[in-house]
Amino acid sequence: MSSPPSKGRVPSATIQRSKRYRAPRLSSLSPEQLKTRADVLAAHSDMLRDRNLTASQAAQGRGVTTRDIWTYIPKAFKKDASGRIRAIADRYVRRMEIPGADGPIVIKIRGSRARSEVARFRNDVFDFLRGDATVLDKWKGVKIQGHELLTDPRIIRILGEQDNLPEHFGSEQVIPYPGGAT
Repeated sequence: MSSPPSKGRVPSATIQRSKRYRAPRLSSLSPEQLKTRADVLAAHSDMLRDRNLTASQAAQGRGVTTRDIWTYIPKAFKKDASGRIRAIADRYVRRMEIPGADGPIVIKIRGSRARSEVARFRNDVFDFLRGDATVLDKWKGVKIQGHELLTDPRIIRILGEQDNLPEHFGSEQVIPYPGGAT
């Protein structure tokens, strides 16, 4: 006689476990929660830049808790063999400002690598405004997730003189997501 087929995992246990590791929808967050999420993302960026920084130090430096880390961006962190929390590259959506021909533009990008690329572009724009004339050449025709970067030296110089570059150029915006994240 053969044994009865096993039924596998109980669906409710699977659902509970998957919810524990899922970040909340951006459209469901209040402005205060969006601010906390932005601070958690900043702590994550700090940890990516400084590998010796612990999660509790990074969280404390940004005014959040390690619990907030696991609540808002759980897939951006992993525990290593010693139990230490490490930051890893993520795919979370961020709203960031970049310069446009008529002033700042808010764009949605996905992931910490794209955010880092926007930050490198930001640094090069400010280097250009300080006098490094060739630094924008490497960005000509470059798109970051479908958004072409403004590299016209004349327009960037005018935006800089008018102080019309994005106020939060290269950092996540804490703007409510009326239509959701995607």
